[in-house]
Amino acid sequence: GELSLSLFGLYPLDSGRITLDGENIKLGSVEDAVAKGIGYIPEDRLTQGLFLNKSLADNVSATLLDVVKSWSGFLRTGRLRQIARDMLGSLEVRLSSIDSPASTLSGGNQQRVVIGKWLGREPKLLILNGPTVGVDVGSKQTIHERLRELARSGVGVIIISDDLPEIAANCNRVLLIHKGAVVREFSMAIHGESDISDEMRRL
Repeated sequence: GELSLSLFGLYPLDSGRITLDGENIKLGSVEDAVAKGIGYIPEDRLTQGLFLNKSLADNVSATLLDVVKSWSGFLRTGRLRQIARDMLGSLEVRLSSIDSPASTLSGGNQQRVVIGKWLGREPKLLILNGPTVGVDVGSKQTIHERLRELARSGVGVIIISDDLPEIAANCNRVLLIHKGAVVREFSMAIHGESDISDEMRRL
């Protein structure tokens, strides 16, 4: 958790460095991270990831206000709404209207909206903390498929999770962290879910 927040500019590093696209970067704030193309999806979507009383369009547009502007500097609201529709459609969000409040959606659909907020920015790196906690099986499958598509397109995807099947199905490199330090690295091309489980039991 704290590692992911450091990668998103919320916590300063105690040691080490952050490298993105071969460049050492310094992150003094969330704004720095976003400017570098880093997106973060928190574990607690209800208090950190969504504006529950705002519309779905407003939620998806929240991360795009500095991106979608006309040449004169005015917001292009029509373009924002179209991006919102496209993002929600690509994630198969079931909704009656993009003007509906986020609070009217199921947990799985809310999480898809949280992910959709970042997709419009076309991030270089997307960090997800517990991406499918509390979502239904159908939403979990859709989210996993979309994350794999992102990875295939060249986006860096970091998943932080204690759900071993989720890790095994979606990650090709796994770092096991204990008491703030990396204690073991696994390659899913070589190791299996049982290898990670055995190591966790030994800690």
